[in-house]
Amino acid sequence: MSNQIIPDHKFPVDVCGIFKITEIMNDRWTILLLREAFYGVTKFNDFLVNTGISKQILSNRLKHLIELEIFELSIYKEIGVRERKEYLLTKKGKSLNIVLLAMLESGGNFIEADRDVVKVFKKNSDDELKLKLVDSSDQVIDFNHLELKLTHRSHKK
Repeated sequence: MSNQIIPDHKFPVDVCGIFKITEIMNDRWTILLLREAFYGVTKFNDFLVNTGISKQILSNRLKHLIELEIFELSIYKEIGVRERKEYLLTKKGKSLNIVLLAMLESGGNFIEADRDVVKVFKKNSDDELKLKLVDSSDQVIDFNHLELKLTHRSHKK
């Protein structure tokens, strides 16, 4: 039995979601900004402090993530303070949360055994969560039973 999950041909990169994600998450700063947004950060200065990124690189990456429709710029005003900008994840941006969770779970395997590691738990419990693939009846599917197929998707916003 083969471990291959695709037929004997390769899919072109322009229809492969893995390739598209690597285009989006093409450098460590972008990945760190997405991680911060996943953690709930929305303000420029918080991104700056939490990542150690330079202002110029941060500004460029945020602009790029807005162009990709991953972030949207929102203006807010606190009483007695000038208007400020915040960067909110769009629906497309929130769809990256599953990628970040997969990176969090898989990346934990590469952290030294005697170190602390961030893991995911059910809220207000010690029940550790793991990512799984489920079919249309919510049955967990093992990786040995996967097959990739090229399908047509209608464009919806």
